[in-house]
Amino acid sequence: MGRLMGVEREAVEKLRAALSLGVPPEREIMRIIFVDREEELKKLAGDLESVTRSGRGGVRLITGDAGYGKSAIIEYIKDYAFEHQSIAFSRVEMRELIGAKPTELIPSIYRIVVDRIEDKNRRRGRELLTEVSRALLEKYSGKLDTISFRLRNRLSPKVREKFERLGNESVSRALALMTIDYLNPVAYDYLTGMRGLEPDEAKEFERVLGCRTSWRLQREEVTEALVTIARAIGEAGMKALVIAIDELEALEDVKKDLLSRFLAEFTVLVDASVRSPIYVIIASTPGFWSEDKKSVKVLYPFLYQRLNPGRIDLGGFKEADARALAWKLLNLYERAYGKSAVEGIEANSLGSDAFKSVQPLGHPRGILQYLMRALDERVLRTE
Repeated sequence: MGRLMGVEREAVEKLRAALSLGVPPEREIMRIIFVDREEELKKLAGDLESVTRSGRGGVRLITGDAGYGKSAIIEYIKDYAFEHQSIAFSRVEMRELIGAKPTELIPSIYRIVVDRIEDKNRRRGRELLTEVSRALLEKYSGKLDTISFRLRNRLSPKVREKFERLGNESVSRALALMTIDYLNPVAYDYLTGMRGLEPDEAKEFERVLGCRTSWRLQREEVTEALVTIARAIGEAGMKALVIAIDELEALEDVKKDLLSRFLAEFTVLVDASVRSPIYVIIASTPGFWSEDKKSVKVLYPFLYQRLNPGRIDLGGFKEADARALAWKLLNLYERAYGKSAVEGIEANSLGSDAFKSVQPLGHPRGILQYLMRALDERVLRTE
């Protein structure tokens, strides 16, 4: 019992820390406190079902002010996707790119997508893509090809050609080389465009693949690179690549002309989704998307017109949602600190108080903070 209470207390502490940093809590904690946004989740789940069934990608825009749960719903749909679909998932938090040169934003997004790509077994980045590459080698090779490869570390022309049919030659070749353990780090750096190849590394690529390779992945090749990776994942048995771009509004301080140029280039993600089973979720504040003077609507109307019709706008909690959250938190605190610590607290009343006290009305993060403060005060009095 004591050990269980220790785990639950740790969950409460992690939730407090996430709130103070303004980030979504860990997946396990999210499961405990998430208040269903049934309508929004139904749309996202429907998108995923459509992409995995048809093999055609798509894009969905989510808007909501800070604290309204954009990041939380992305984490929740990731959890849902891993549970119900065979997919790979990657999330980019745009605030991490604050300070980056605008001309480097698209390559940086691509690198993060590849570096953070993961599957339901928690394999990630280089580990996952190495497994994908090995699965492709087994699929593309006959027994003699496989034996020859293991003995000589050399892909036959037939197998090499099958890899290159995935799409972008540079990416296909790097994926092929990831089947060779000692070339994994080099191939992965090359794949993500982290660096060009040293002359001896380029020679090794040529020796193993039996063909000349170019020196680095160019910015204009990002669409082709993403399509190639999505196809490789598909060939290895996963049905889609989901890419979540969170906090697009983090770019609001970028100079107007540079931001316009970035938004034009940002359509590479949309283009990639048109040509392969890539499902892109983009999250932004309403202000940055359509209301401010430097909004996407003003600076690059083409992107706005393309994505706005399917927009999901996250509103505030209703009083019933605040009550539901109060019940979830009360149960968590009871397991963490014991029944006596929360005895006498009426969850419905507490939830209604939170709903009526927080401004703006129904603000999800504000309601969560109000409820946790109230429960923390009670726990402190009883300890």
